[in-house]
Amino acid sequence: MKEKVYSQAAKFGIVGILNTLIDMLVLNLLIWAGFTTVFTVLGQKFLVANIISVSIAIVNSFILNRFWAFGTAKEKSDLLYEISKFLVVTVIGMFIIHQLIFNGIYYQFTGLTDFVYSIVSALHLDTIFSEGFVKTNFAKIIAIFGSLVWNFIGYKFFVFKK
Repeated sequence: MKEKVYSQAAKFGIVGILNTLIDMLVLNLLIWAGFTTVFTVLGQKFLVANIISVSIAIVNSFILNRFWAFGTAKEKSDLLYEISKFLVVTVIGMFIIHQLIFNGIYYQFTGLTDFVYSIVSALHLDTIFSEGFVKTNFAKIIAIFGSLVWNFIGYKFFVFKK
């Protein structure tokens, strides 16, 4: 039993790394392409590029977690019900937990992002990485870790429960 949980956690981690790479790549490509529009809902600022990149990673996450990490695709199940449960867990993780952390670090705890950028500058990497790039990606990475635990527990015990 423990081995199965460890195996699922390892596979979930690999899927998460791939999702993170996809998310970060798409986010940075969209920002580079000019998708920097922000809109506000209930006092929370939402970066359009972040919503698009997260959505693409979510689709990848469902497919890889269902077929590989938790292996429920082989079992007879109601696919629409499973997708619905996945979306509930994921929306809470990515658009509430993730967004609150991203907003908190990017917009409210600017001293923290300033500190991270000062390290980049001290290492003379500011010629390679712009201040905006560093701050956006630092906030994104912290937000990803914040939603990681929520997603694993939700997927394991609710979405892909056998």
